[in-house]
Amino acid sequence: MTEEPSGTPPERPPHPHPDPAIMPRWVPVVIGLVLVTIAVLAVITGIRFRGNTLVGIVKPRQTASRATAPAPPGEPEPGASRVFSNDEGGHVPAANEPVSGESRAEVSGGAGGVNAVVRMWARRGMMITATPPDALVYVNDLQIGEARQFDTEDEIYDFAATGSYTVKVLAPGYRGRQYVVTAADEATDEIAHIVAKLAKE
Repeated sequence: MTEEPSGTPPERPPHPHPDPAIMPRWVPVVIGLVLVTIAVLAVITGIRFRGNTLVGIVKPRQTASRATAPAPPGEPEPGASRVFSNDEGGHVPAANEPVSGESRAEVSGGAGGVNAVVRMWARRGMMITATPPDALVYVNDLQIGEARQFDTEDEIYDFAATGSYTVKVLAPGYRGRQYVVTAADEATDEIAHIVAKLAKE
């Protein structure tokens, strides 16, 4: 007798699933190296100023010129004394003939005492850091105020005109210091920074 076929088909062996594609081990290493290289280049180019960029945008160097516009109401004019008002006259020291040469300290004197004069150049003005901070500052023998009034970059003393100015820093009970600051448009520094540590007499 022959067997009658049943309603269910015969079982077939299961098909094995194909293995997923495995990425070679060198691919993640190469991707990591490329990312590290890009990060290093970004840091290097961010630290250094590059004038010749692909974009070709170069910011021009801005040079601050001497202030010629009048000061706002209530503020002293460039080079004006903060002690004397405009009504008292002689409130802006006149510039002397410009001094030539390099920045230097000149020492003169003898057995009676030594006098040192520091010469410096600036395009715009001067900033003074003095000990004691309430030492008086004179420009060409005109008192302009206390040293602490000119000890920050936003409160510098602006020279009214080009030329040389004799700056004295004096305080009672201390030995004074003298400087010669020449205001010239071709000077290297924008601001002359005077550090006057007065010694007690």
